[in-house]
Amino acid sequence: MPTESLKYLSQKTADFLHSSVLQNLERYKTGDFVDLAEKGGWSIELSLRLDLEPLNHLVMAKDSEAEIKNTMLVWNALNRLHPSLACENRLWTRLTHIECLEYSRYRWLDADTKDDEKLVKDIKTHFFANTQTRYRDDNAISRLWWNGYIAKLAAPDDQEQALRMILKTTDIRSNFVERSKTVSRSVLAAGIVRAMISESWLTGKEAHFREFMKILNMQGGGKVFEVWPQAKVDEFMTRCMSLAQHTVATT
Repeated sequence: MPTESLKYLSQKTADFLHSSVLQNLERYKTGDFVDLAEKGGWSIELSLRLDLEPLNHLVMAKDSEAEIKNTMLVWNALNRLHPSLACENRLWTRLTHIECLEYSRYRWLDADTKDDEKLVKDIKTHFFANTQTRYRDDNAISRLWWNGYIAKLAAPDDQEQALRMILKTTDIRSNFVERSKTVSRSVLAAGIVRAMISESWLTGKEAHFREFMKILNMQGGGKVFEVWPQAKVDEFMTRCMSLAQHTVATT
């Protein structure tokens, strides 16, 4: 399969783009950045060579099924990316402005709006990744990578099924992904996904999962899940769910 070096922007170029969004509104709405990219600072090569062809097939839709398909496409292209590099703003900013511009524009911008202030805000949120929230949750492409990474961590043998659980609603994703200290522990993340699959109550309402995660966070403090057998992890999940059910029923 053909591969190419993954590219990122210089800091100067990333800063320039972020500070000149208003001046470049027409490029974001209907144009591109090809002429600017011919200048220096747009194509710094990493030693990592990847097959980026899947990025050409991102689905132009906004439903949950498209989110799953696009997550898998981004993961297939960039699965060799180390999580530390996946925090790099300049990598994701390059992708949203060059390789994935059309998708990023379709998914996150209402180009017909006359409200330039709103457009500028949406562009800064979804085309850049200069904070933890933006690279994990907001950037048009990096959020898909993090979906895939966390699903793979939770279910190495069935990443797509884990994705379907995590992405069932925006609130579930937020309560799962934003608890980074929880989901970064693969044993714990896997246990949560198994519970979501086997117990429909957990994902039946957003409030159910939210309460479950709160209780899990409180009850899990100090526990070394990594040395537990799977059955004990699952028993712990069941206990947390029972407590969450009680809390929801009495409030």
